[in-house]
Amino acid sequence: MATKKVNKAIFNYGGVTISLTKSKTKGAVQYTPGSRKAAGKKAKRGAVAPPEDLDIFEVFNVKRNLDNKLDELRAQPDVSVGTHVWYVDGEEDVPFVPTGKLYIEFKPGTDDAKQRALMDEFGLNVIEVVHADAYRVAVTPSSPNPIKCAMLLQKKKIVQIAEPEFLTKPVAGNFSLPTGRFIATQWHLENAGTAIPIVDIPNAVFGSQHFKRGADAKVKEAWAFLGNLGSKNIKIAVIDTGFATEHPQLRGDGTKIRNAFNAANRSTDASPWFQASDGSWGVFSHGTSCAAVAAGAWDVQGILGAAPNSKIIPIKLDILSDEAIKNAFEHALLNGADIISCSLGFPKPVPLSTYVFNYLSKIAREGRGGKGLPMFFAAGNANPASNNVPRQISDFATHPEGICVTASNSLDEFSDYSFYGSNAFLCAPTNGNDGVGITTATVEIDHNGQMMLGYTSGFGGTSSATPLAAGICALMLTANPNLTLAQIKNIFRQSTDKIGSGYNANGHSPYLGYGRVNALKAIKMAAGGSSTPTTTPSSGTTTSPTASTQRGKVISKFLNVRSGPGTSNPKVAELKQGDIVNLFEKVSGFWRIGQGQFASADFIQVIAANNAPVTTRKGKVTSSFLNVRSGPGTSNPKVAELKQGAVVTIFETSSNGWHRIGDKKWVIGSNVQEV
Repeated sequence: MATKKVNKAIFNYGGVTISLTKSKTKGAVQYTPGSRKAAGKKAKRGAVAPPEDLDIFEVFNVKRNLDNKLDELRAQPDVSVGTHVWYVDGEEDVPFVPTGKLYIEFKPGTDDAKQRALMDEFGLNVIEVVHADAYRVAVTPSSPNPIKCAMLLQKKKIVQIAEPEFLTKPVAGNFSLPTGRFIATQWHLENAGTAIPIVDIPNAVFGSQHFKRGADAKVKEAWAFLGNLGSKNIKIAVIDTGFATEHPQLRGDGTKIRNAFNAANRSTDASPWFQASDGSWGVFSHGTSCAAVAAGAWDVQGILGAAPNSKIIPIKLDILSDEAIKNAFEHALLNGADIISCSLGFPKPVPLSTYVFNYLSKIAREGRGGKGLPMFFAAGNANPASNNVPRQISDFATHPEGICVTASNSLDEFSDYSFYGSNAFLCAPTNGNDGVGITTATVEIDHNGQMMLGYTSGFGGTSSATPLAAGICALMLTANPNLTLAQIKNIFRQSTDKIGSGYNANGHSPYLGYGRVNALKAIKMAAGGSSTPTTTPSSGTTTSPTASTQRGKVISKFLNVRSGPGTSNPKVAELKQGDIVNLFEKVSGFWRIGQGQFASADFIQVIAANNAPVTTRKGKVTSSFLNVRSGPGTSNPKVAELKQGAVVTIFETSSNGWHRIGDKKWVIGSNVQEV
């Protein structure tokens, strides 16, 4: 059977679609059992590089003409198999060798004669009958190569599964934590309470009086629990003033940087260069440092970020306009960011424009395929302000869908410069007061006006705390990539350490949020499935209404939901205009709409008792099929399925865009057109 050569293969394997690339320089051979070469696994290959032992196969290197070399080897009597080596796309450190065997499963009820005829067509020999419709087979000289064979078989109507068998090396179960000269200098990852060297001042140290053992984010413990440094599939978009993408911390193995972008001019130039008003040139170091704190690669000195394996999407935002901000966040969304870290803010305390506010809500809601995109925002620094009045959190960090990060130090104290307020969600270790700075990457200009890549032990502010929290979120998504935004926030809320004092009955502080981030606790919760959101309107889990329960409609553009009846209580969720809620009781001018959920009665119109007629709408399903779930979110169990064109009654719409179409029956609103 003549077949076209395949250099890149995309096919179904193990229930998912995988992509493999054929090596141009590596091949593998298997020797005939009983031959002298099989016994010694020594081949005379002339210019071929020394072999790599892979049990029954030997993997070898050639500089050129790999196909010719394989043909030569296949012609030798003691070589039974000569094959190309394949790699998972983007992971060219581990070879995958097709063994020449496949697993084939025919669709139930397929006639035996048709099964046999198809295997004969492809020249396959049955080596094991797994069950009535499933076989392990081996290719023969008349067969296509195993990968091509599997791809062709998968196109046959009577074939349910066709997968090639691969041989590769197992990964050892042990995991060694990063080491290096300056690993201990990164106290925010693990704080031993002892003096540490300063990376950019020779022979200098920070004394032990600046440290408290355990005043850290527990990142090294989290790595040990995970058994790795995070997933290479997680992408963190860092929005800042520019990036030295050639810095070893950002470059990594050459694949770390993804889709660099300049939000101001919509180019790919995310460099840190800027021109001052006097015409001179300089570089912003801020973005390079932030990106490295989040996901800096592990280098020989032992300096690295919280999620060293994660990819970085560097987005330069060196001017603040509605259009530029929208461009920045849109780029993150469209390029598959799993997390956004933004340590920028406006120079004066101003609110976000309505346009930007609404767009950030869209990003949070639609990101990660609808699971929700966590956005980490720096609370801001410089308290007290120039007018000597303490400044509260403003602009980006006040967005209800975001995660506002304040600052704690190496002594587990609140850093006094950090802005504060009811939007504070958590704090993370950075510099401040009698604590010390963060060791990470930096960039500066040398005396010749050239950009110089380096390291500093003086980075800090909420600018550093924010990407640290974002990097920890990347580790959480490594442990459980299916977490929703609500689940991520709930895990952070429950897993923090309560440092300092001043927390209210709900465990919230305007200075420290819900506490100092603890990566180990967070990742254990993520991995163990302890991620059910707390009861909020957006999660869809509310106190069960009775027949006499009133219902209300939100009449303001948006309405904050608080943990208690009063504006001094922390905000736990947000409602949109038109949302329908249950009204259980009225307390001090606030309606209780669920367990631990209160909203101002001034902005809710009472519309009906629960047993009275409620205004409904009709909608038509626009997708080929639509899952019906028991609550408003993909984390809820599927209870039914609708077909395209089905007409449903819409009783209410949740704040995250899901329609209730019956008792404990919800569908995503984006796939329903109102009629």
